[in-house]
Amino acid sequence: MRTIILGTDWWTDCDDIAAVRIACRAHRKGFWNFAGAVIDACMPYSAASLNAFLTAEGCGEIPVALDRAGTDFTGHLSAYQKNLAERWPHRIASNDGAEEPLPMLKRLLGEAEDGTVELIEIGFPQVWAALIRDPEGMALVERRVRKMWMMAGRFDEGGVGVEHNIANNARSREAAAYLFAHFPKPITFLGWEIGHDVISGGDPENGDDPLVQAFRDHGSPRGRSSWDPMTILLALADDPERAGYSLRRGRVSVDPATGENRMTPDPDGPHAYVVREHPAAWYEAELMRWLR
Repeated sequence: MRTIILGTDWWTDCDDIAAVRIACRAHRKGFWNFAGAVIDACMPYSAASLNAFLTAEGCGEIPVALDRAGTDFTGHLSAYQKNLAERWPHRIASNDGAEEPLPMLKRLLGEAEDGTVELIEIGFPQVWAALIRDPEGMALVERRVRKMWMMAGRFDEGGVGVEHNIANNARSREAAAYLFAHFPKPITFLGWEIGHDVISGGDPENGDDPLVQAFRDHGSPRGRSSWDPMTILLALADDPERAGYSLRRGRVSVDPATGENRMTPDPDGPHAYVVREHPAAWYEAELMRWLR
């Protein structure tokens, strides 16, 4: 059984919601064990709203941790978190009810079998950098983790670019630089260029779905760029070709001052980024199968 632990900014954008729906539906279908979620950006309704959505998806028992220091990221505020927490049941009443990230991650990794855990990050990277800076955390990653999937970076201009999840602030830039230099397992990246014109998640006709409600509250009633749910589908396929991509392999580094990412080609490198092999409509149809 594959085990996944999801990191999400669950911040101001709404494509994280579509990603969590797919992760939950794959969990309920038995494709993987969705063991826990870490919110790596903190707003007043972060933990309650994520738990409300997980509960609506039949996954309310999944543990949630929160980086309470993650309040300094930039983004366009919307009401989707507040409305999710107010309109849907949840067992985590507030951010006080969320776990601390490092203890939860070390517990979940400690409970897993060797080489069975896959980490998926669709937000900011500082929690994972902190995990591998911790000696016990690094030892657990080396034993229990198979690989990481990340929505991060921009690679469509010779493997060099600047992207939000890495470059948002000094903490995200420095964390990404450290993580990519020291993470001991392979990382596959889905970059900005992959999802920006693939639109999913919206449905102006349906008012009873918490995902549709959240997209409407975000100001995206007809859908949003699909970086995060595409990352989940990539991880779920566990085969880039089957998911509609080719790979470019090498080593990704980040300038901690500017957040610029750079891929140095290397056929034996520990990193790879995906390249789309189909038009946007092909990926939109794949997403629709999971989101409706």
